Amino acid sequence: MQSIEKMEGGAKRVAPGMSVRERLLDAAEALFADHGFHGAPMREITSKAGTRLANINDHFGSKEALFQEVIARRARLINADRLALLASLPRSRGKAAELQSLVEAFASPLLERSLQGAEWRNYLRLLAQLTNTRSHVLLLIADEFNPIGEIFIDRIGKILPHLTRRQKLNAYQLMVSSAMAIFADTGRIDVLSGGLEQSSDFSNHYKDMVCFVVGGILQLGRQ
Repeated sequence: MQSIEKMEGGAKRVAPGMSVRERLLDAAEALFADHGFHGAPMREITSKAGTRLANINDHFGSKEALFQEVIARRARLINADRLALLASLPRSRGKAAELQSLVEAFASPLLERSLQGAEWRNYLRLLAQLTNTRSHVLLLIADEFNPIGEIFIDRIGKILPHLTRRQKLNAYQLMVSSAMAIFADTGRIDVLSGGLEQSSDFSNHYKDMVCFVVGGILQLGRQ
């Protein structure tokens, strides 16, 4: 069934099979990815979604709550992917092999999801922005990622038990930053390579990232 809404100014848009809530989430996700939380006005979000400004309050209550739900709806899927991979990790294959499996359990769900379409790529670009921010919006989404983060920190400690708490925290943070740098799709490597490489080539960059992170954590363990 087609959903047709009269927009402010009299314009109409049709979004087959999508609820107003879904359209708002997709529109907000794309605009937050392009412009950040503060750079995406609510009026622009509703215009892109083809609906009324009042619908953000009707469905979410506030821009902050909309942002939280944009993050949460895909974070739940990624975290479920990660937990499933963690549950099946092989043991006692040597520290390097165990670390590689752990890094892949963290990052491979991002790669797999990135292949599912532009909406997931928008979401990953948005997460990449949040990795290095001090904005208050990071506090809005901490509960979506902190519990799974503690699980990975604990697993790093089990593989390298002599690491200090600081080292385990930094190992996790650097893994997160490295993984998200791959999916930021900034175009930087395109420029640096004179067009020979593309930042959107996630699969090849992913392999380099895994090697880099595993080597870095192992070196941290040798200090």
